[in-house]
Amino acid sequence: MGSKGKVLLIAGVGAGLGSAVVSVLAATGATVVGLARSRSSLDPLQKLAESRDWSFRAATADLRVQAEVNAVVDGVTAEFGRLDGVSVNVGHWMTGDTLLHRTTEEEWSTGLHDNLDAIHRVGRAVLPPMIKQGHGSMVLVSAAERVRRLGNPSYCAAKGGILDLTQKLAADYRPYGIRFNAVLPGNMEHQLGALDPPGGGDPIPLRNNSGVDAWQVARAIRYLLLEDGEWITGALLTVDGGQSTGGTEAPA
Repeated sequence: MGSKGKVLLIAGVGAGLGSAVVSVLAATGATVVGLARSRSSLDPLQKLAESRDWSFRAATADLRVQAEVNAVVDGVTAEFGRLDGVSVNVGHWMTGDTLLHRTTEEEWSTGLHDNLDAIHRVGRAVLPPMIKQGHGSMVLVSAAERVRRLGNPSYCAAKGGILDLTQKLAADYRPYGIRFNAVLPGNMEHQLGALDPPGGGDPIPLRNNSGVDAWQVARAIRYLLLEDGEWITGALLTVDGGQSTGGTEAPA
């Protein structure tokens, strides 16, 4: 899969999914800008990129501050003259009581802000240049239905809201040539082990109780961002090894 010349921004790079997304995209030949709050998540990727001759740029910004996000995006478009795709890998599981009447004000506010606000700020920064160039692709990260419902109310509301938001944005920005899709991971393993993308794909395991591999979710994001998914917009792609089907697992 060759994507030389493409410029992609991965917002929210940490030790898990964000790093996997950077690796699978950089390995295609695209120029990938990894955005994190601190360099600690980016330095290992920078070292790997240099050893693999990948085109990778590390950028730091606080996704809670619009001016910092704008500065990164302005720098990318000034340097490369384009921005073809963005993956927003921001959000986290919320602990706390699963009953609404026992959810605190802080838990409710934190769950909504931490899982939704970055989408707004990144969108405000990247959509004007995408509109100007006449194309673009954004992938948002929600969660599979089972995961959403197991979370506390604010997590469920935020991750569920991303589903409607994705389809609204897909409709609203279709006239501008900009695609919006979402991936819905199941219970995801966040430890990658190595940062090099593993070779090939693995079949769905007979027993899938250990969680979804972050590399599988990253491959889904790659598909939706790049040319293979160029006719796909408004899609909500569940990546959970089939747990959402309700099918019976193989016996132990």
